[in-house]
Amino acid sequence: MRLKIKLLLDFYGGGLVHALLKLPTILLGKILRRDHDLSRCSDVTVLKMLGGGSLAIAYPALLALRNSDRIRRMRLLTSPAVRPFGEILGIFDEIIVVRDSSILAMAADCLGAIRKLFRCDAIVDLEIHSRLTTVFSLLTCAVNRIGFYTGMSFWRRGLSTHLLFCNLSNGIYDSYDQVAALFAAGSSDFRSCSAQFRATLGLGPSPSPDPLHPRIGVTPCCSELSGERMLHPEEWVDVVGRSLPPGDSSQPVEVHLFGAPSDKAELEKLGALLAAAQPRLVPVNHAGKKLRESVILLDRLDRILCIDSALLHFARLLGKPTVSFWGPTDPRVLLRPEPLAAESVHYAKLSCSPCVHLAARPPCGGRNVCMRLAVNPQQHAERNPAWLLMP
Repeated sequence: MRLKIKLLLDFYGGGLVHALLKLPTILLGKILRRDHDLSRCSDVTVLKMLGGGSLAIAYPALLALRNSDRIRRMRLLTSPAVRPFGEILGIFDEIIVVRDSSILAMAADCLGAIRKLFRCDAIVDLEIHSRLTTVFSLLTCAVNRIGFYTGMSFWRRGLSTHLLFCNLSNGIYDSYDQVAALFAAGSSDFRSCSAQFRATLGLGPSPSPDPLHPRIGVTPCCSELSGERMLHPEEWVDVVGRSLPPGDSSQPVEVHLFGAPSDKAELEKLGALLAAAQPRLVPVNHAGKKLRESVILLDRLDRILCIDSALLHFARLLGKPTVSFWGPTDPRVLLRPEPLAAESVHYAKLSCSPCVHLAARPPCGGRNVCMRLAVNPQQHAERNPAWLLMP
């Protein structure tokens, strides 16, 4: 299914089911009086359907749960697109996949998952903005249903047994860490998380830069969710040009381009643009590689140039130097303030930024002036643009 259809189904379909189930759920809760003491939980299922990068951000909290003496089994319920992100973390005993290619496939897999998870100890719903995931958690009759609420998601009250407040203006990583605290699982500092992640991938110490063979990574692509995070190809030419190591202008510099299989043609064009602008650049197109291969390749690079995408968060977990560009999303919300290596964050705070998760569609209509300013803050642009929505 297209993303727009999924979001509409979640909003309207989920809203309708919520209205039908809320009163019976509250009444049954008062009648059954189930024990919702989380200290009795030994089996935790994490639910994340969209945005694999969120799992990388939540990794310290998930690792704390995994290392807890109380938790014996952890499962992940997810979509085919997010499954590789769960696998690479190496902390889940089982990954249950719900196909989202069609409504029928999704319904069939959801029924199978409900049977498998029926009356399980706990489900942690990491989809902060979804209605259908709340419905799914409810239908499993899980003893404990943990989720988040914001000022706009009051509808979750009465359907979840434990609700954590998520302040959208603060770090999302803080909200994820609250889950570990709720289970009394302690916390994991970012450095030890990095060491564990590297060990999971079978990586030794990160290689030092080789001045004779400089290598730069570029991650210009992101999922269809909030595609306005991307830069124009010409802007990448500017960004890469500014990031070239000083010295012999004839010395070749490898530029490794990362993306999904569907990005291969566009990355070929970007590679050609980069080589034409800077003849010393040697583009290498990695589009279509498996996620694990791509992340291991990141560790061999000197520096990674990124937009807000999953590979940025994996690069930070690896302890690699990064340069990132932001606009529709806010780096203060998504980047743990514990960089393990040199980090350069470019973000021009416009009056409309960030807009992701705060507006159903970008108020600029996708012109993402914020990203233009992130690359070149000196260019003339209105810092308080009047985006007018006409009937």
